[in-house]
Amino acid sequence: MTTELLDQKLSRWTVENTTAGNFTVIDGVLEVREPVGWLKSVDRYRDFELVVEFRFMTDDADSGIFVRAVGEREFTRGWPNQSYQVQLRNPLGDSPFQPVGGLFRHGMASGDTDYDETAAREASLATGEWQTLTVRTEGDRLSVELNSVGITHAVGLANEAGFIGIQGETGTLEFRSLRLQEH
Repeated sequence: MTTELLDQKLSRWTVENTTAGNFTVIDGVLEVREPVGWLKSVDRYRDFELVVEFRFMTDDADSGIFVRAVGEREFTRGWPNQSYQVQLRNPLGDSPFQPVGGLFRHGMASGDTDYDETAAREASLATGEWQTLTVRTEGDRLSVELNSVGITHAVGLANEAGFIGIQGETGTLEFRSLRLQEH
């Protein structure tokens, strides 16, 4: 069964570590703006496929999707330590970090990650265009597709279950769907 995690009232989420009002839903579209904090799912998930429809609204947009986040401690700017973050950074912006699809292991043991930055840049659409990011977790594995192009394969994930989250960091992004299918 597939569950839509996004609704007008963010009833499946809690806003964590921000009072900036940077997570808002208008006409069914979630807008995420800088500077800090994250949306944390009410429930914990282990193995799943998450299909995210999003668009970068600014060239400097930088956010992320947290998976298997324990959420008990912060690592910086109110984001969860002991988590995995699938990067949502617009390749058009100027940053030393990987663009969309890269993987960060916050407070987690290292593991093998195969990330194809060239494929991520080529699959990414222009600022303002809707895109689809698919994140799959199964056991100790994670994979990411951007607009149906495989860009990330990682192994060595821990945390049997954890929260899903959306990061507020730089610029502005919009989300119109977050469909989850548990396995």
